[in-house]
Amino acid sequence: MEARRTRVKLLYHTDVTALKEAFLTKRVPFDPALVMEHVVYMFEIEDCSRVTTHQLVRHRVASYDQESQRFSAATKEGVVVPPRVESNEAARRIFDETLKRVYAAYDELVSAGVAKEDARYILPNGIKTKIVVTINARSLMHIVWQRTALQAQWEIRELATTLHRLAKEATPELWTEVIER
Repeated sequence: MEARRTRVKLLYHTDVTALKEAFLTKRVPFDPALVMEHVVYMFEIEDCSRVTTHQLVRHRVASYDQESQRFSAATKEGVVVPPRVESNEAARRIFDETLKRVYAAYDELVSAGVAKEDARYILPNGIKTKIVVTINARSLMHIVWQRTALQAQWEIRELATTLHRLAKEATPELWTEVIER
């Protein structure tokens, strides 16, 4: 992904070589389709919008740990700007002016004694967040299958493409084909 967009790191993945060796000691041929639920990936995803994490967590066969807005700074720089807004001067002006008003209102609420967790209700869904995702290969494959479709929203499509690339680099023997397609 572009540097200005979401950053994704693969923090951990199951050692498929060890699985293959275990199969060999039992004289069982290694079949990637048989271990898809047992191969696990852990990703750290930063600077994606809450719009995207709301879509991601709809895939319930994973574990998620998301940054709390109660303790993170709410700043205009911490917002994902859609490419079609970024490339349209008039739209970008409207977007920026609206963000200024929203963040000014947020600051006013906090200054008036409203707790951050209550003031955050007016923040945009485009606010950047961090999330750690732990997921097995089959569930990740399902996300890749659904979220790389042309109908998918641009940010989740970019994220799914990146998750797929990182998983494929880590465990290429499992990603010779996307099973559901």
